Amino acid sequence: MNDKLLRLYNNLPDFEIPKGFENADSYIRDLTINGLKVRYSKEKQADGKAWEKMKERAEYELNIIIHYNFANYFLIVMDYVNWAIKQNIPVGPGRGSAPSSIVAYALHITDIDPIKFNLIFERSINPEHGSIPDFDIDFSDEGRNDVINYVKEKYGKECVKNIFVFSKNNTSQKPSIHASGLIIAKKDIIDSVPFSFPDENINSPTPYGFNDLENNGLIRFDFLGLKVLDILKYTSEIIRLRGGNFSEFQLGNIPENDEKTFKMLGQGNSSGIFWFESDGIKNVLKKVKPKNINDLAAISSLYRPGLIDLLPQFIEARNNGKEGVKYMLPEFEDILKETYGIIVYQEQVIQIIHCITGYSLGKADHLRRIFHKFLQSEIDQEKKKFITSAIEKGYPEKTVENILDSLIPSARLAFPKSHAVAYSYLAYQEAYLKANFSKEFKMSLNKYSNMQ
Repeated sequence: MNDKLLRLYNNLPDFEIPKGFENADSYIRDLTINGLKVRYSKEKQADGKAWEKMKERAEYELNIIIHYNFANYFLIVMDYVNWAIKQNIPVGPGRGSAPSSIVAYALHITDIDPIKFNLIFERSINPEHGSIPDFDIDFSDEGRNDVINYVKEKYGKECVKNIFVFSKNNTSQKPSIHASGLIIAKKDIIDSVPFSFPDENINSPTPYGFNDLENNGLIRFDFLGLKVLDILKYTSEIIRLRGGNFSEFQLGNIPENDEKTFKMLGQGNSSGIFWFESDGIKNVLKKVKPKNINDLAAISSLYRPGLIDLLPQFIEARNNGKEGVKYMLPEFEDILKETYGIIVYQEQVIQIIHCITGYSLGKADHLRRIFHKFLQSEIDQEKKKFITSAIEKGYPEKTVENILDSLIPSARLAFPKSHAVAYSYLAYQEAYLKANFSKEFKMSLNKYSNMQ
C-alpha cells in the first residue's frame, strides 16, 4: 500500500465491529457471504456452478478490498445506507462505478446484480493501482439531510464537515459549499485541514478542494439527493392505500420484463420518466422499441455527445437482427453483441484490451483511462506495448493497428455501463408505475412538480 492510501486508511473512523469478529476484514467477509445468500435465490444457490461463480467473484473482490484496507470504508457506507433503508428513506440502486462490486451488492450498498449485467469490478477499484473507492449514494431529496445528520451524530460533528467547491464566473475563482460532498474522519478535521469558518456551525466548510483533501489524508463521501426516489416512494404509498392485494406493494417485487411497460416506452410515451423525458430520446424509443433494461441502458448511453452519431447504426442493427452485425475479430462478439458491434461502454473497452493483449483487467482499465484522458505522450508509449503484446498473442500487426485506431476514440466517448444500468433501472421502475398505476403516478408527479 502506498503512503497516500495508508494516510487515507488511518484517517477513516474505526467502524465498531460486533463481538465475535477479530477485525473489519473478518466482519466484512462474513457479511458478504451471508449477504449473497439473501441476494440470490435458493435455486441459484442450489446450482453448484452458479453459486461457486458468485462466491469466487466475492472472494476475489474481498481479497483486493482487504489488501488495500478498504473494509472500513465499505462498512461505513454500508452502515448509513442500511440505516436509511431501515428509516424508510429511499436509496438509489447505485451510480457511477459502485454497482460493479458484488461485495457492495451483498452489503446492500447497491441494488444491481453485477453478475447478471456483466459488470467489471476493476472499474470500481483498480487492483493494480489501489484506486480509492468512490461510492456516491443517491438518497431521496426529503430524506438526505436525515442521513447526513445520522452520520454527524455517529462520528461526531467535528469529524464530519462540508467541502468547498470553486467555480469560475465572469468576475472571480467563486467558492461555495459542495452540494453533496462531506468529509468523514477519525478525528477533528481541523487537525488536518483549515476551516473557512472555525466555529460551532456544523456546516463550516474546509476551503480545500478534492485533490488537496486526499493529499492530506481525507476521503470525500457523497450524499446526493434524487427527486425520482421521492416520486417512487410516494407512488408506492398511494398504491398500498388501495388495500387488498396491493397493501403489501413493493417496487423491489415488480417484474423486470413487464410487457405493458416496454410497449408504452416503445411508443415514446416517456413523459415524466427519469432520463427519458426529452423529445429526442422519445423518438429513439419509438425506433428501438426496447425490450429490457439492457436496451434502456444502451439507448441512454448512446444519446450523448459523440456517441449519438452511432445511434442510426445501432437502430438499424437492432431492427435487422444480430446476424448482419460484423466484428473486427470473432473474439469480440461476446463483448459487443448486446450493443450490436458498437463500442458503447467503458467496460467493453476494458474487455477488448484484455482480450487482444492479454493484459489483466486492472491494467486494461488503466490503459482505458490513458486513452480517455487523451494523454498523447502516454498514448504513444502505450501503443507500442499494446501492439507488441497483441502480436505475441498471434494477431496480425495491421489488424492490431486498425483495432487500436478505432479503440482510442471509443475510449474517450464510452459511457460507464454500471451507471447506465443503475439509472435505467430507476427509469424502468418509474415507467412501470406509469404504465400500471397511471393515476397514482400522476398524483405523485404533480406533487413533486409543484414543490420545485
